[in-house]
Amino acid sequence: MPLLCITYGLQYSDKTSLSSGVVFGLRADAHLVGQQYAWLSTLFYLGYMLAEFPMSYALQNFPLGRFVSITCIGGGGLVMCLGACNNFTQLAVVRFLLGAFESAITPGFLMLVASWYKRSEMTSRSLCWMVMNTVFSSFFGLVIYALAKHAQDSGGLAAWRVINLFLGACTVLHGFVLFFLLGTPDEVSWLSEEQAARTRIASNGNGDGGQRAWNWNQVQECFVDPQIWLFFIIATIPSGSLATFGPLVYMSFGFTNLETILYALPNSAMALVWFLLVALAIQKFPATRFPLMAFSVLPPFIGLLSIGLLPDSTAKWVKWGLYNLTSTFTVPTFLAWTLIPLNIAGRTKKTVISSSTFISYCVGQMIGTQDKTQDNIRARYVIRATDAPRYIKGLTVISAVFGVQIVVTIAWKAYYNLENVRRDKAQIVAGERRVMAETRSYSSRTRHIGC
Repeated sequence: MPLLCITYGLQYSDKTSLSSGVVFGLRADAHLVGQQYAWLSTLFYLGYMLAEFPMSYALQNFPLGRFVSITCIGGGGLVMCLGACNNFTQLAVVRFLLGAFESAITPGFLMLVASWYKRSEMTSRSLCWMVMNTVFSSFFGLVIYALAKHAQDSGGLAAWRVINLFLGACTVLHGFVLFFLLGTPDEVSWLSEEQAARTRIASNGNGDGGQRAWNWNQVQECFVDPQIWLFFIIATIPSGSLATFGPLVYMSFGFTNLETILYALPNSAMALVWFLLVALAIQKFPATRFPLMAFSVLPPFIGLLSIGLLPDSTAKWVKWGLYNLTSTFTVPTFLAWTLIPLNIAGRTKKTVISSSTFISYCVGQMIGTQDKTQDNIRARYVIRATDAPRYIKGLTVISAVFGVQIVVTIAWKAYYNLENVRRDKAQIVAGERRVMAETRSYSSRTRHIGC
């Protein structure tokens, strides 16, 4: 678990190094104009999307721990390359490749959780490493502040270059540690009770995290399972704008570039506290998962809508306080991701649904950062350069989408309740013995849906 936590925190810091760099001169030094900054975010998710299925296939057919560690090392090297870029073309190529390498991290981690922990433990364990987004945002926020301030005072290498070189080097070094320690129970050399671990995994009824043959029957089954479409809808919520453009929004309130780093820390701290409370609540009361998913969307919905409706003269501290309400916005998405190892059985089915979900996620993030005019057809996306510096339209649109997310979450919970009733009746008719036999054989269906 510590390996997963550190890795996920580092890869998130790498992904958001672009937003840190933009407040320290990246735009001017790389001569970015118009929507080019937005395209750098879009290209990351484009690379992520195009590489998702190949990476997921590789995760199933190569040693899981070794493959994840190699992508981690490659991603860290690419972040270091960002610090050497001088124009949009160079940045675009590196960001695209960075997205491709990082596309293996989250699906791989979900598979690792499924290989190590019981179904009752999967959600809380997954949230442990997912919350590292906020932990590392706070920690590296302070480090980035110190590095940037030193770079500005010394007048040497540009602050945004120093930030990327530092973050990339940390990830590369950690990747080599992963290469020797990370893996499934069948892969690691330091596990002494392998037989006991395998017995525990078999009781999950969800398959294991080792290498398994590709099953085309499970591929066909994916697209008739209503769950995949629910994952699609939740994943396409274009909330990536908040991560990419967050520093710019803070600057629009009237903060300086260094103040932007410091005043973003309370947002991360609030997110950490909420993540931990949610994890504890679900561990103790599993039935609270979907209510907490819906409730976590309410503060961002209210905060962004209020910012959009406030007049320009509103004090910056009022806007800052309202924007901090967005600290809980990632919780519903992460909780939805934890349903993949929990409620999807069969290794191939997990792989396909996981890949499809993250492709939808990439589409949502790209929608959240782009604006273009082509052939007289206006494609209106979310955060647009023309709306700077306040980005009111974009923030209001994101607020409305959060409202849709609440409705989808309620519908998802209702579907699971109905499906569990149907399965309970089927078990009574068919008999528990046959159902348990199917579970032990690693079928592509779970005995009961966790909700």
